[in-house]
Amino acid sequence: MMNYSLHLGAGILGAIFALLMYGASISTFKRVIKKRSTENFSGFPYAIALFNCLLYTWYGSPLISNGWDNAVVMAVNGIGLVLELCFVCIYLTFAPPKSKRNMTMMVVGLLVVFGIIIISSFCAVHDDKQRKILVGTAGMVATVVLYGSPLSVIGLVIKTKSVEFMPSFYFSLFVFLGSALWMVYGVVSKDIIIMAPNFLGLPLGLGQMILYCIYRRKRSPRVEAAKVDAGEELKSIKQNTEDIKSSTEDIEIKLEIKIDIREANPTVNSPQNIYP
Repeated sequence: MMNYSLHLGAGILGAIFALLMYGASISTFKRVIKKRSTENFSGFPYAIALFNCLLYTWYGSPLISNGWDNAVVMAVNGIGLVLELCFVCIYLTFAPPKSKRNMTMMVVGLLVVFGIIIISSFCAVHDDKQRKILVGTAGMVATVVLYGSPLSVIGLVIKTKSVEFMPSFYFSLFVFLGSALWMVYGVVSKDIIIMAPNFLGLPLGLGQMILYCIYRRKRSPRVEAAKVDAGEELKSIKQNTEDIKSSTEDIEIKLEIKIDIREANPTVNSPQNIYP
């Protein structure tokens, strides 16, 4: 009874953190839509997340698992599948041509692999246990790659000393917490397919958070360049304002001199003095 409660509790909490992990990218795509550009964001994590959700939705279904034992796995990954599909579509809408082409090829390739897994699991493998191992092994690989995917831009992070183009900090946090809970779920249910990738997900999530702590206060060169440009523009405006002010003061002085001359000699330039 205690094991069942622990299994159920870990599954529910793991599902919540998994949904939070998928939802953490919403802020990133709000920025993409607002700027109508994917900037330097990599599409790789979202393509892998889509593939991961496809595999674990299939793994958790009664066709692969033992009845509805992994219904919570199927449900949470089904919701994640819808979210990731939306993210991929948004990325393809606003990505530059080269990134769009690479992302399309990646997604198509992963869908082909998923199709091959489905066909193989029914046509080439007739034993239920072997079918589960086949789908689960592919899911394990996809999960490890998904959890480590933010590190694909580690070179850019170190080069720019900024985490601006990594997935949000909360993604890494939810990877860490979700991995811990799904690992407990796998241990209690004695399901190594779920336990193993999440055991690796713990250090990967922790590594990403450490990377954030190191570089989160650093400004990217792009931000610094924008600050310099803004400073130069402000300096130019200030200089122009001072020049205009100086010119205005010169004009006022000249007008005052002319007025003083006229007051001292009212006959200067008077019309009545034009003729003798």
